[in-house]
Amino acid sequence: MYQIEIGSKKGFKDVRGEHTLSEIVDLGIKQVEKVAYSQLYNIAGEISAAQADKIGGDLLSDKITEKSSVRKLEPECCSSVNSTLHSSLSTLSVIEVWYKKGVTDTVSDSVIKAVRDLGIKEELKVKTGHKYYLYGNLSQKVLNNIATKLLANTLIQEYKIK
Repeated sequence: MYQIEIGSKKGFKDVRGEHTLSEIVDLGIKQVEKVAYSQLYNIAGEISAAQADKIGGDLLSDKITEKSSVRKLEPECCSSVNSTLHSSLSTLSVIEVWYKKGVTDTVSDSVIKAVRDLGIKEELKVKTGHKYYLYGNLSQKVLNNIATKLLANTLIQEYKIK
C-alpha cells in the first residue's frame, strides 16, 4: 500500500491552509501560528513504486503549483508526518481526517477510474483523506476541539492527532 500526499509547492499560496487558520482564529484559538494542508490518498493494490509516483505526479497533483510525495505504508501503519513536505516553525501537530469504514468515498471512485485511464489496470482500493499541519504550542484538548468543531464531521469521519 502506498500513501500519496499532495501539498502546495513552496512559493504558492496554500489557500486551504490559510482558510483553516482563519476558521481556527474565529473559534477563539490564538496559539496556532500557521496551518498547512495536504490531500491524502491511500492506494492498496499490486502496483509498483513507479506506478504510485505516476499516479501522484501525473494524475493527482498540478505539476506547477503542487508537489507529490509517495511513500510505502506498512500493513498496520496509517501515516506519519512527512518531513520533506513541511519544516518546523515551532511545535508541529498533525491532524488527519478520513472517512469511516462503510462511508461512501466518491472521490476514491473517481481516482480508481482515472488510474485505469492512465493505463494502470491493476485492481486498486483508494481511500482519501486530509492532513492538517498545525504549528504552535497546542494542547491535546485544543487539538481535539479543532478536530471536532472544524476539521471532521464525526458522524462520517474519524480523525487522528499526531
